[in-house]
Amino acid sequence: MRLASITAAALLAAAPARADRDTAVIVGATLAARSTAASFSAASTSDVRLLGGGRLTLSFDDPPPPIPLPGEIGADLRLAPELLAGFVSDDVSAEGYVGAGLRGELWLASARRGFHMRTAMYIATRAIVIGAHPDAAIELALGEYLVFSGHRRFGWEGSAVIRPRDDAPAGESRELDALISIYVGW
Repeated sequence: MRLASITAAALLAAAPARADRDTAVIVGATLAARSTAASFSAASTSDVRLLGGGRLTLSFDDPPPPIPLPGEIGADLRLAPELLAGFVSDDVSAEGYVGAGLRGELWLASARRGFHMRTAMYIATRAIVIGAHPDAAIELALGEYLVFSGHRRFGWEGSAVIRPRDDAPAGESRELDALISIYVGW
């Protein structure tokens, strides 16, 4: 728990503070494949359980880059801090989580024949506290989203969660989750 708090504070402090940041509300659905074992290497080859879930993220973003002149492509690198809350569940149990993270984004913008496009590809790292016996976990993600008028967005993300479990039986003390998410935001 203490490690997660320190990691979350460090991640949020690493992002530059700016008064012109926009707060984006992002709602997503998640499909997770979970594997548990006595070690992380054994968890990578053990049986997999499927879970579903949802996530609410508050993202503190710089304004999207301007649309360049027709025929040109604009690019920009940015950092965006996040706060998140969500859950994963199956037909037997459910777990809630909260966390904080930081996204490193590559923005691309273009204009062709009257069509304007903005997209951001990103990698993210997040510190998460999950479960009834709050376990600290780390999430690493790769994703992309498209930005439409009014700062609406639609995106996808693939991520991995690495979680040591102190409350689990000895043979299940390490957990690996692979997640696929789709989301909308405004």
